[in-house]
Amino acid sequence: MPKYSVYPSANRPVAGGVNGMVVSAHPLASLAGLRMLMDGGNAFDGAVATAAALNIVEPFMSGLAGVGYMHIYDASSGDQKVLDYVGLTPKATDISLYDEEKKTRGPLSPLVPGSCAGWFEALRRYGSMDAATVLAPAIELADEGFAMTVTGHSFFDSCRPGLLKYPS
Repeated sequence: MPKYSVYPSANRPVAGGVNGMVVSAHPLASLAGLRMLMDGGNAFDGAVATAAALNIVEPFMSGLAGVGYMHIYDASSGDQKVLDYVGLTPKATDISLYDEEKKTRGPLSPLVPGSCAGWFEALRRYGSMDAATVLAPAIELADEGFAMTVTGHSFFDSCRPGLLKYPS
């Protein structure tokens, strides 16, 4: 259990430009999305860049091996769509292997990953930039490193006892 709550120190930093802004759980992820907008990309390019950067700077809240939905609203037509990239439970799953802890923690807990496929599908259908360009800010953060936030430190520190159960 963390010594202090991470939520009071959490915020949603805004990275704003002249014609747009990006808001996420981490300033560097917000800047990754804004970079796409400033380089001529659209909202989908910015959203995927932001999500990918969050995987680097806040992997405890999102992950390449995660799942999700993208709600898409077209203001000009009023149309709404949902891109569903929630993975399923593997077909060969044996429910007898699970107890309460194994359902929520450890190597048996995840669904089939879908986030990466969802991002690439969003870029394919709606993006205006190639994946290499959109993922560049996240790759740079992974290669060059970044300063840990108070929230990040608290989450990592609180996970230590659980992670020590799995030495590998």
